[in-house]
Formats: sequence, C-alpha cells, structure tokens
Amino acid sequence: MTPLQSGPFDPGAEGQNTHLVLENARGQLSLWPAWRAVPQGWSALFGPAAHEACVDRVEARRR
Repeated sequence: MTPLQSGPFDPGAEGQNTHLVLENARGQLSLWPAWRAVPQGWSALFGPAAHEACVDRVEARRR
C-alpha cells in the first residue's frame, strides 16, 4: 500500500517544509504544495518552507 499524500491546501505538520510560493511571468503568486510538480510557466520564488512561512511571504508581497 502506498502512503497518502497531503491535499494541495493542507498545511501539513507544523514546522515541516510542505509548500512553495510560485510566481509567473505576470508577477502573480501561488501557494503550491512542495510534493507537486511546478506547472509550466511558473517558477519557485520561495520554499520549500512551512505553510505559514509561505502564506507570510505571499501576504508580504500584497502590502
């Protein structure tokens, strides 16, 4: 039996590097699970890092 992977928006265990912050050519950001492949047209801007750290990075860019 294979282990289950977290859902894309599941913050995962606290303190674990579960997410990335992605950016596209338009400067749009996306919170992305680290276990998924980065989609074409996007690149990793930050991470892998804990979910909270990635959310903080996205929020900081909004200010």
